[in-house]
Amino acid sequence: MTLPQMNPLPASVWIIDDDQSMRWVLEKTLSNNGYDVTSFESGSVALARFKRSPFEERPDLIITDVRMPGINGFELLKQIKHVSPQTPIIVMTAYTDLETTVQAFHDGAFEYLPKPFDIDDALQLVARACETPPGDALAENHPGGLAAVGDWESSLRLWAQQQLAQGETRILKKAARTFEKILLECALEATRGRKQDAARLLGWGRNTLTRKLKELD
Repeated sequence: MTLPQMNPLPASVWIIDDDQSMRWVLEKTLSNNGYDVTSFESGSVALARFKRSPFEERPDLIITDVRMPGINGFELLKQIKHVSPQTPIIVMTAYTDLETTVQAFHDGAFEYLPKPFDIDDALQLVARACETPPGDALAENHPGGLAAVGDWESSLRLWAQQQLAQGETRILKKAARTFEKILLECALEATRGRKQDAARLLGWGRNTLTRKLKELD
C-alpha cells in the first residue's frame, strides 16, 4: 500500500517591528510566498511569547528591527540566542555603522538587512535562512561562537555599500577607527586587561596604547 504524501508545513517566520507599514509589507510578501507569518510590534512581547512557547511552536526564523521602544533588536537577539542558539535571526535597520554591524554578527545574527531593501533580496535571504538545517545556522556563520574567516568581510562589504549609497565620503577613516577599537578591545580581553601585555601583543609601545585608549574612547 502506498501511503499518501504529506505536504511539508510552511516555514514559520516572526516579524518584529514597531513600524506598522513595514510589518504589513513583510507579512503580505512572505504570506504570498507560502510562509506562515506572525507579527509583533514589540520586542518584549515577542520575547515573552518565544520563552513560553514549546520547542515545536517556535519560529523557523525571526526578522527583527533594531530601533524599537523597550527591548531593541540587539538585546532581543542576545536573549533569543541565549534561549535558542539554533534559531536564525535577521536584523534589519536603517541606521548602521561598522561597529554595530560586526557586533550583530558576533552576537549570532544570521544576516544583516539594511533598510531600505529590495523585496526580492529579502525573499532570497529568508529562503536561505529557512533552508539552513536547525542547529546549523550558528555553525554556518559562527563556528565556536565566533565569526568565520569570511564573515567579517561580508559585514564590512554590507556596511560600505550602504555608506556609499548614502554619499558618505569618510569611509576609510571611520572604518580604520572602528577596526583599531575592536582590535584594542580584543587584545585587552586576551591579556585580561594587562595593558603592557596588550601593547606587546599588538606590536605597540605602552605610550601608543595609552594614547589609543584616549583617542578611541
